[in-house]
Parts: sequence; C-alpha cells; structure tokens
Amino acid sequence: MAPLLVRSAQEDEHQYWTEPILCEDTRARLEHFRRSGWLPPNFKPRTLLGIAVVERYWRKFSIQSEADYVDHLLQEDKAIYMNFFDWMSRTSRKKRLQSYDEYWRRLCQYFELFARRRVSEDVRKQMRRYLDGPFPAERKIPRRTKDKNTLDVDVFCTIYRHHWVHSRFFRHGNMIVQFATVQLWSAITGTRPGVLLPQDTSLPDNSSRGKRKRTHTFESDLPKYISSKELPDSVCYRDIELFYLKDPQSKRDVLCAIIEFRNLKGRPEGADGTKFFMHGDYQLAYCPIAQIISFAFRDGAFVNTELTPELIWRLRVPKHSSSLPLRWKPEVLNTPILRRLERTPYGYELHKSLSMTYESSRQALKELGRDAKFEDDIGHYNFRRWTANEVNRNFTSQERQRVLGQSGNAVFEKHYQSQFIGRDLQHVVLLRPPQEGLVRFAGSMLRKRDINAPSELTNTHKRAICQNPAILHLRREKRELMAEMRSLAGTVKKARIPFPHLHQRHEDVKKEIAKLRKRLATDTRETARKEHFQNAPVLEIDKQIRQLLGNSDDASSEASDEENLGDESWELPKPEYLFAERARLVENFYGPDAETFDDDKLLARRIQVTKDMVALLQLCEPNRRGNRVNWNIDDEYGLVDQPEESPLPEEDKLKCATDVCIICCGLSRLSSSSLPPHKFPSNRLDSLRRHLIDAHLAYARGGISCNWEECRNVPHFSEITGFLAHAYSAHSYDVNLKLCHLPHATQANCSDISSREESLESENRPIIETPASSVEFELGNVDPRLLEAHPVPITNSLSYKSDTETLDSSGGSVLGNTKPSSVEVPIRRSTRGTAKVTELTPAPEPECKPQNRKRSSQRNLHAKEHSPGKQRGNKKSTLMKAPKAPLLRRSRRLQAQ
Repeated sequence: MAPLLVRSAQEDEHQYWTEPILCEDTRARLEHFRRSGWLPPNFKPRTLLGIAVVERYWRKFSIQSEADYVDHLLQEDKAIYMNFFDWMSRTSRKKRLQSYDEYWRRLCQYFELFARRRVSEDVRKQMRRYLDGPFPAERKIPRRTKDKNTLDVDVFCTIYRHHWVHSRFFRHGNMIVQFATVQLWSAITGTRPGVLLPQDTSLPDNSSRGKRKRTHTFESDLPKYISSKELPDSVCYRDIELFYLKDPQSKRDVLCAIIEFRNLKGRPEGADGTKFFMHGDYQLAYCPIAQIISFAFRDGAFVNTELTPELIWRLRVPKHSSSLPLRWKPEVLNTPILRRLERTPYGYELHKSLSMTYESSRQALKELGRDAKFEDDIGHYNFRRWTANEVNRNFTSQERQRVLGQSGNAVFEKHYQSQFIGRDLQHVVLLRPPQEGLVRFAGSMLRKRDINAPSELTNTHKRAICQNPAILHLRREKRELMAEMRSLAGTVKKARIPFPHLHQRHEDVKKEIAKLRKRLATDTRETARKEHFQNAPVLEIDKQIRQLLGNSDDASSEASDEENLGDESWELPKPEYLFAERARLVENFYGPDAETFDDDKLLARRIQVTKDMVALLQLCEPNRRGNRVNWNIDDEYGLVDQPEESPLPEEDKLKCATDVCIICCGLSRLSSSSLPPHKFPSNRLDSLRRHLIDAHLAYARGGISCNWEECRNVPHFSEITGFLAHAYSAHSYDVNLKLCHLPHATQANCSDISSREESLESENRPIIETPASSVEFELGNVDPRLLEAHPVPITNSLSYKSDTETLDSSGGSVLGNTKPSSVEVPIRRSTRGTAKVTELTPAPEPECKPQNRKRSSQRNLHAKEHSPGKQRGNKKSTLMKAPKAPLLRRSRRLQAQ
C-alpha cells in the first residue's frame, strides 16, 4: 500500500493541536453545562400557541377538580385524561373530532415539559381508542373534517379580477398591490402562507400568544421560543434575483426573476430554501415581474438610481453575455418586500422593517371570496391544494415533493389530494360520449357561486340589530348612568374624578354595547348568507314551476327571465374609482387591449402599468368609516346630544311604502323593539301581493281593522275592499291588488277551499297574527279599481275624506280627488236613494260619454248625501287634520256646487 501523503504545514499557519489543554478550563465548562440542567424543547411559535390553549383548559379543569394541575397531569391516569376531554366537550363550544385529536397531541407535549419524557405507550393506545370510539359516540361529535376546497384556474381568475376591479377591503394602494402579489405567488408556487407572511408578527418586547387578547390570570409554564434567525420570516430583496434573458422568439429580451422561499416547514432555521422561476407575461394582470419592479421603485432598491419605469423595460442583454442582472442596494437586502402599514400623525405610512401580517391577508381573502359571491370561504391553503393537484397531475412524485416541501406521499394523499374524482367514468366504463367540460365545472367552486348572494348587511339587518332587546337594555342603562352623572356633576366628563364608579360602569356599558353589536352583525351576516344559499335554489325552482304551469302572476316576469337566460354577463358593474391610477390599471389589465401581442403597444402598456402601480403604492383613500347605523337613536329619552330633527308632517307619518306589507308595517310601528317589516323587491310586486293575501287577507273571515296606531279610531271594516280603500286613501298604499288576486275561497265563500301556496317571502318570515277573519264577498261591494286592467297610480299627496272626497261605506269605493293628468278612477254606477249595490259593471273608458258620466256623478253625490259614510269621513278628517287632496275631474255642475 502506498503511503499516505501528508500535507506539509505552512510556516504562517497556526497549529492548534500544539497548544496545551488546561484541565481547569475543561472542568469549568463541564460545571457550566451541568448547571444548565435539562434543556426544554424549542417549540416553534405556532406549536406554542396550540399548547397554550390546552394549558388554559387543563388549569381550569384542575381547579374544578380541586387538584394541583402538575400532579394531576403527571399521574398519567387514562381515566383523568378521558374525564378531561368529556369535561371539555360539555363546557366549551362544539368542536370536530379533528380538534380533539389536535388537543390530545398538545396535551402530550405539555406532559413532556414536566415529566421530561413521553407519555407511556399504553396510555397513548387507550386514549387513541377512546377518541376514535366511545367519545364521539357518546357526545355525538361529528367525524367529518373541515371542507378542504380546491381552487382552479377559473376560480382564481374570478377572485383575482374581483380584487382589482371591485374589492374595497383595503384603502391604501400599497396593501392592494401587496395582496395581489400574495395571491399570485401563492398560485404559482403553492407555498405555505407562513413562508410569505409570518404568522407570529408580534414585536419582540410585546409578545403575545393567540389571536384574542386575554387577561392572563396565571403565569404560563411554557418555554420561550429562542430564534436563531437573522432575517425576517418573509421574502426579502436578497431572496430575489432579477435579470434579463435573451428571447429568440421576440425582438426584446425578457425580464425574469428567481425567488428563494426560506422558512420552510420541517427544515432547520437558516437552511437552504426552494427557488422558483418567474418571468414576464403579456397579460399584465398576471405578470409577477411588473409587481416586483414596482416594489423596487417604491423602496428605491436599485443600485442604478437613474433607472425609471420608462427605461427598465427597454434594457437589453449585451452580446458578450448571456444575461443582464439588476443589482439591489446593500442597505435594502434584508428589507421585506411585503410590509405592513403604520399609523402616523400624517396618516398611514409603510413600515420600514415589519412584514405584512398574515391575519390581514387571511381576513382580506375571506372577505374577497364572500364579496365575489362564493358560498365557501377561500383561504390560503386553497391555493396550495390547487397547485399540489396540478403538480401531481403533470410532474413526478419526487418533483411534487420538492415543490411542496414534503418528505413523502402520505401528507399529500391525506390533506392535499382532491376528494372529487375529476374524470368522466361513464365515458371510460360505459363508453358514453365524453363530458369533460361538465365534469370540470361540477368540481369547481364556481358551481356554488351566486351573484345575488348578500355580502353586506342591509339597512333592515342593521335596524334589527339596533332594536335588539339586549342592545336596548344596555342603552337604557347607559342613559340612566348619563342622567345620574349629569345630575351630580353636570357632565359625564366632570363625573370621572368625584364619581369613578359611575364613570367606569358607563365605560364598561359602552364597551359591552360595541362588542354585542359586532357579534350580532357577524351572526346576522353569516345567517343571511347561509339562508340565501340554502333557500335561493328552492325559491328559483318554485318560481319556474309556477311559470311552467301558466301562473298569471309570474307571466310578466317570464319574458324577462328568458332574456336573462341568453345574457352571459354575470359580472357586477364596474365601480367608479377614487384614483385615476387604479382605473388605468383595471383598463390595462382587463380592457379590450389587454390581450395585445404587438411589441410596441405591449411596451407602452408595461411602462404605463409600472408607473401607475408605483403611484398607487403611495396613495391612500380617505377614511370610509362612518355611522353605518344611527346607534344613538333613543326611543324613550332624549339624553344623547344630537341635533333635533323637525317632526315629520302628519301625511308623511301615515304614508306606507309600497315595497312592504302594510299590516306588517303596522305591527312593527306598535313597539320600538319590533323588527322592521320585510322589504320586497320593487320589481316583484307579485310577491308582496301573495304575502298580503296568503298571510293576512286569506284569514279575514270576520272583517279586518287597520293596525296602525294613528288609525286606532277608524271603525272595523267588515269587508276586505273597505280596508283596501282605506289603505289607498289614508296611507297612499296601492299594490294593484285586483279581484282576481284575492283568494278563491273568499270570492266563493267556501271554507273548504284552501288558499294558494304561500309566497316565498312569507315562508321565510314568522306568521303574524292579525285581527282578521273571513268576510262574505259581494261583487257590488268591490272597489272599482280592483277590476281595472291597468294599475292605479298613487298621488303624491294623501287622500282623506272631506267635503270633496267621500268613502262609500256600502261599496267601499273611493271617490278621491286626483290631478287631471293622472289616470282617473272609474266611478261605479249606484242606484239612486240606496247605498246597497247588487251588481257592478264597470264601463270601459272609451265607451263612457260625457253626459253619462255627468249623470253618474250626480247619482253618486246624491247617494252619499243620504248615507252615514260621509259623517264618519268628516269625523276622521277632523281627527287627521290632513290637507285636502287635488280635485278629481268632475262635471261643471258638481264643480259649481
């Protein structure tokens, strides 16, 4: 064997092995390491958050069990652990079985901190059997995991376009562009959200665990996380290589980038990350390079200080080189690209070092999905699962593991692989014609998108929250405290020092009101969305069934529905933007010239987009916050300092809007805590008519009264037509309710005939009890407007019974005064000297001669002079003190009288 060649020592090289080792130094280090004791595990911040939740539960459980929490934990008794999970399911909100599995893992880690060893294998097996079998069976805990939806390219394009065109979640232009970058990078790379945005974004000197702010009543035993990282948990400028490459297929070179994603899960801190390649795109909305260079111009990151958006797109690779890199300034290498905003005396400004928070991106993505009318919420992992399935379909398993940062196939198959089989098995097995397009759309989230879904609270919802009994009780207590402090100290502010208990209670009540309003608003919004997606298909099917069966009420809307079937434009109208830069960006992203391939036009668009994006990064919209609801409405007292409003005129108080039910409106006006009436769409009066008939008039078997507080002195109406005439004359309420609209059972006086199917709106509202019962119907007692073929317009001013307008008590017809330009209400013929009419034959308008109308007017006037209806009308007119309405077009003789 040849002798080994030993490298000769150089003269200037220090030989460490020649130095003597002192025993005193070695022993001192040994004592130092012995004194350090047991080293606790250095859990990541996310793991510490999970253990902290279990620690709070365990301490509460130990207090109720009257045992020391450490001794109770170290007994390692399976019965104690089973009792703990049983207590948790009884005393906390409902959870899935997957959550209890996570809690058991965290409890084992909490056990290791005190026992300095793992839980015994026997206890692990017994607890696993308990959590898999008896526990969910006894407590009825669902075994289904959370729905893990997967995006596709169509869904991504929809939400990405909605963000640029319609979203108003962020006011600052910097957050708008950064949020678009987060979406685009997540879609391209499929990386975890914690790689782009740190989930633990608290300051070093003000660390806090958990999303909710808690008042810690005990000192936690959890160790602190010791970080050895020198760089932020986000993408910095040093992680991006920006360079030009030659493109043989184009006259211009292509600007490209290689981005290294650090902080990967399962890798030690400071280890190498995964590098992804990104290039420019002619469709500038999906060009990540345009966003990167916009951030660089925002931060002044280029070494070449004279570089501008007009020049950067015109650079070329020199002939003697294969690429042209762009260098960053040394002082910005450790600066995160995606950063948060900080509030300054001059407004919101970009922070110099702190990264954009994960929570802000999560909330924005959730609201974006709801604002885009999707039924299921959208999260960051929807992007990762989409990329994982596409990579698995096109790459090998080893490449997929490298892209996703996984070490095996088990995690992908359990958590990432789509549960939907996106293949046409009928085509493969039965050899039927392929339907790949239908299969792809059936598994897409677009199938559960409804453009009419509510995304914000309506005024009705806000008014209901304001009139919630708990809110009213707290507001009443607040008013009492304000009155007491004002009586003792003069003002609320002056009562802070002499009466601290009253002032503190007043502040606590204000916080309780704000917290309760927020919770009610969230619950109401969630309930409205769920009810819409649950009931909208049912209502649509019912509407189409009635149209197919030839229902006359929906015949008018059938033509419009057929026109809408051919209209494929389901996008919301484009809003008006406050900044011209965003308007130009939207035009260049999604305008008619967005698909231009011409080099000169594409270069001009790239320059304009870069300039507009850099300008938008510095802009911020004014504060949009305001009193969405007048929370300071006081129904009982006037203690809140608000400008007094002039009282409404008497006629405005009596007017009833034609998009609500007049009876439901009267019920809501009886009490301040009553819910407001449901508002029907203005173009669907048929729904309002069905609700009025099926919910109220169908049960008017003994007459009906007006339930408005102002009409409490109005006598009871024995017939429906009298009530409708009163609604038209006193409340200016007319929904074009004709005789054919009334229930068949009422017309035929048959109690064995059921009323029509309840309207869609009345099914979703509780049944309102009204003082109504059945009434026998006679054709002679029908208001003539009910038999008209055309709608009767409502005059601007209210019509009351006076000397010039009367209400026929027997027939219930209104002889109201209207303007000459309005459509006249036909006057029915009545027998001279009697108020009882047995037959009604309305004459068509063209066939009425002037002399016949003149005689008919004289007969009606003579009949009303001998009827008691005029006295009641004069009495009511005196009570109401309403102005006289415009006169009807009458004959010259009547006008002379």
